[in-house]
Amino acid sequence: MVPATTTATTGAQTKILKTYGLMALVKGTTPLVNRNPRNTVTTWPNVIYVIAAVSMATILAVTLLGVFIDAPLVEHANPNVPENPAKAPWYFLGLQELVSYSAFMGGVGIPGIVILGLALIPYLDREKEDSGVWFSGRKGKRIALASVGYGVLTVVGMLVFTVQLGWLRNWEATAKVPQIVITLFNPGTVLVALFAAWSLGIVRATKSTRMGAIAVFTCFLVGFLILTYFATVHRGPNWDFYWSQSDWPTH
Repeated sequence: MVPATTTATTGAQTKILKTYGLMALVKGTTPLVNRNPRNTVTTWPNVIYVIAAVSMATILAVTLLGVFIDAPLVEHANPNVPENPAKAPWYFLGLQELVSYSAFMGGVGIPGIVILGLALIPYLDREKEDSGVWFSGRKGKRIALASVGYGVLTVVGMLVFTVQLGWLRNWEATAKVPQIVITLFNPGTVLVALFAAWSLGIVRATKSTRMGAIAVFTCFLVGFLILTYFATVHRGPNWDFYWSQSDWPTH
């Protein structure tokens, strides 16, 4: 399409009044089809103003926290006396728990699978219904709640099993299990497999890829939160399990 130009001629001069240009070609329908535009909010200026206000409030809150509350720093590192347990920042402790099972799968394999899965969701979810709606309606909310319950039971059950039996951490020394088995078959990979099985089951039951994406994302979110809490509170010296820090050995 060639842009059209509206002009007005006054004597020998031609003045351009308005120029119209083609911005984009979009295939298919928009989320506003069959909906009432009066129930929508324009991005500019309404949403932009809200985002700007929230951003400024967040910056102000973080600045005040930094001014009036000291960071929980410890003493200078001493290479002769290594810290035990050596823990990452709290937002990485979920990954550190996975790394304690397998360095490769916990640090590279599982994060790579999660990132790849999130990147593929827009390409796998081609459904047009309820675009832009939280949880895609009531069905999605029920799937999310069920996934929360499934994620909690799965992660907590796996942690109990791991703490009670030690999983594969000591198998290499006691049963001569090859390292490749410990790398690929550990609590982290089992959790990913269980989450994937749950998601595929939801897709088959609902005939909806979006419901499967909601299910697996909810499971991963629940798993991350529980693993972060577990590694923060219940992991002590030598990364062993303790109910609280008061139970740590005094030496």
